[in-house]
Amino acid sequence: MTNPTPLFTVVIPAYNRAKYIRKAISSVMKQTCKDWKLLIMDDASTDKTRHKVERYLFNPNVQYYRMEENSGISKVMNKALTMVDTPFLVQLDSDDWLPKRSLAILKKHILRDKKNKRALFYGNVKIWRVRRGKYVNPFLVKHKQFNTKYQFLKYNHWMVAPRCYRVSALQKVGGWDTSDKYEGRIMEDRRIILRLIERYRVKWINRKLYNRTKHRGQLTDNKMKRKRNELRRKTFRYYLKRWGNKYKAVYGYKNGYLIIKRLKKKKGRRRRRR
Repeated sequence: MTNPTPLFTVVIPAYNRAKYIRKAISSVMKQTCKDWKLLIMDDASTDKTRHKVERYLFNPNVQYYRMEENSGISKVMNKALTMVDTPFLVQLDSDDWLPKRSLAILKKHILRDKKNKRALFYGNVKIWRVRRGKYVNPFLVKHKQFNTKYQFLKYNHWMVAPRCYRVSALQKVGGWDTSDKYEGRIMEDRRIILRLIERYRVKWINRKLYNRTKHRGQLTDNKMKRKRNELRRKTFRYYLKRWGNKYKAVYGYKNGYLIIKRLKKKKGRRRRRR
């Protein structure tokens, strides 16, 4: 008798995160819900990431895959999508970790979705600063429920997490977008949710389900901010046009990043009198 397919595949995309990845993996191993597989996607790391992972590969539910060349997050996640055989994919960044009941809480809410209408489940996030190897000064970020696609388009807070995706929905929208000039290396999280939210519902769970780190390895310089803002503007314009060109965006900046301050409804053209 074969074991049933688990509900979740936790995907950890990693690039040169040997310093942090064991904490991420360990948080999956310690889940109270054992209904999971773990897929570690190494984006051709040049550090000791593989060495740090090896001790976990004895577990039949843990798989390691190394990309042939450094490809960027979207191509890594698309490759993972072809390898996943579970109904749900949970993305866990390699320098973050899950509270021990995250998968159990996600499973509870997934089972309530009897008609399989929701393509994304997410919760609240605790942010930790990493200083001299210690995790300090945590603060909680509470997300919100998005009932319309425009609510998410305007959202300019911390990106939602954990991102627990319905695999069939990811497949139907074509996975992560790599058509931009950065080949999906920037804003992949926001852009995949935009693909999903125009067709499916999403579900916010008002519980702390994710721990995110902030450290020097994530610093964004002004050149990268310019790239992100360029892609943000293109993305905002693309979806406003795609969704019927009903609104005009009023832009602003927050912490150096382009945001939509508000959407103004466009006035209809008046018919000319004959």
